[in-house]
Amino acid sequence: MGAEYKRAVRAGRPRPGRVTRGPRLTDDARMVRLALSVFAIQAGFHGFTASLPVALARAGVSNGEIGLIVGVAALVQVPAAFAAGAVVDRIGGLRVLAIGGAAYLLGCVILLLPGVEPGGPTLPFVAARFFQGIGIAGNLPAAMSLVPRLTTVRRRGVGLAFIGSAHNLTMVAMPPVSIAVLAATSLHGVALTMTVAVLIGLAVVLLVPFRFREPEPGEAPIDVRRAATRHLGLALRRSWVPLLLMVVLYITHWGVITAYLPQRAEAAGAEIGLFFAADGVAVLLSRVPTGWLADHVRSIYLMVAGLVVNAISVALLTLPPTTPLLVVAGLLGGIGGGLVMTPILLELARRSTDDDRGSAFSLFSASLASALVVGSIGTAPIVQTLGFEAALFVGLAGIVAAGIVALADGELRTHPKSSGRLAQLPRIADIP
Repeated sequence: MGAEYKRAVRAGRPRPGRVTRGPRLTDDARMVRLALSVFAIQAGFHGFTASLPVALARAGVSNGEIGLIVGVAALVQVPAAFAAGAVVDRIGGLRVLAIGGAAYLLGCVILLLPGVEPGGPTLPFVAARFFQGIGIAGNLPAAMSLVPRLTTVRRRGVGLAFIGSAHNLTMVAMPPVSIAVLAATSLHGVALTMTVAVLIGLAVVLLVPFRFREPEPGEAPIDVRRAATRHLGLALRRSWVPLLLMVVLYITHWGVITAYLPQRAEAAGAEIGLFFAADGVAVLLSRVPTGWLADHVRSIYLMVAGLVVNAISVALLTLPPTTPLLVVAGLLGGIGGGLVMTPILLELARRSTDDDRGSAFSLFSASLASALVVGSIGTAPIVQTLGFEAALFVGLAGIVAAGIVALADGELRTHPKSSGRLAQLPRIADIP
């Protein structure tokens, strides 16, 4: 019992034996603080998604070398996400958020070193992307794991969606900002700007300690009161498997789109930038509304609706690309993404506890990265031999398969208010 108490104190989890309290009026303020921090810290990654390839291309670096440098972050993210889950469970989300921010800062410092210039040695850029991959592997699971400690069960969907919106806003805002800074200065200027952003984000979340909520009586569902199975420190529950499988199947189409749609659109004279802008704005605007819906509507309804909308979006992209068509497809894809991903995040939170929620969200992050690798690299032979449309149909098949997995998961048909088949927590005297 003593060791359990100490682990809970270090990780910021509820102390065994503490009397629970209801929500405070400051819940929203704490959520805003966390969202602002996530937005600023994630600039350490998304501030380079557009500026780094552009700077390298302007310096005459080959497409193959650019692909290698940029792809390092995704390759690192998958194994790092597994490790991050065990670390979040052990030391808590706040500390992992700080570690992720420190990794971003290391990446920025490498790019600020004298002599590190586009067109020069490749190793510093690979090292910078390595640390950026570590940062993104830990930061999002860490931030998501904190949400249930900052808001009530009834508003958990909105909370998860709100933090997701902060990350989406970084994805939408930082690439054009970084390109503008690159045009005005250099890649060093971009690295310096993102260093300041990350430091601000860390200050927002760390300088004033969070006061976490105590869990409400009956907050833990019966099926998660048993300890999760752990392998090398990483927790796993059977109830997570359908959700993680859905992520892999569903996101595969996005890997195909990001890897092969830009050159197809450019060859047809369509404006690909508007597709990604439309998708990003639609995801951003739909996040909180879908979070509210997820708190009040059965998850299966939202997921199926989102998968249908996404299937329509993918079907449109099999047609010869035009700018209006890309905008419509982007809007539909963004709305569908909000309807699918927000309930998945909420279900992972419901099917986990404070002790293993870091593992749940880290496995989510790893599934996401794996799906992007499958969609981009795994379908390369299909694109080469049968064309882009055939690869998109593979992605469409993944969307259909995700729908079948969702329909087969009986827990998704449970109404949020009755997922308070929530049992009373065990008394201290009952804890072995």
